[in-house]
Amino acid sequence: MVGRKTKSDLARRSGYLLLPIIALLWPVRGVDPGIIAILSTGVVLYCLFQAPTWCCATTRKGQFCRNNANGILLGCRLRQHKWQKPKMAFREQALSEAGRRMLSDLSGKAASLSAIAGTVSAGAATVTLLVK
Repeated sequence: MVGRKTKSDLARRSGYLLLPIIALLWPVRGVDPGIIAILSTGVVLYCLFQAPTWCCATTRKGQFCRNNANGILLGCRLRQHKWQKPKMAFREQALSEAGRRMLSDLSGKAASLSAIAGTVSAGAATVTLLVK
């Protein structure tokens, strides 16, 4: 019997299940590339805004915040932390710092690599659609 905690963990990480599905759909000849592009875009959006990660915003002591956050772009529940990472991602001087924070733990690395894989897959599916 699956407990309530396990169900919520499975539901929170369900976006990662799309990656193996996409990988299995690529070699199938009859699959429309539009479906693969839509699924890949879903993976990217999941990783950016829903994947469970740490906040990693800078605290007043100059350390990384270790609260739970949603996605690699958003911060935790604290008002000051909510938009600190997106602001850093779009400022040229802080881009490397934002990348270092996003890759600071295993969940951030998994979300970042999944977002990259989803972006590549969506791009390839879009090109396949345009060439077809």
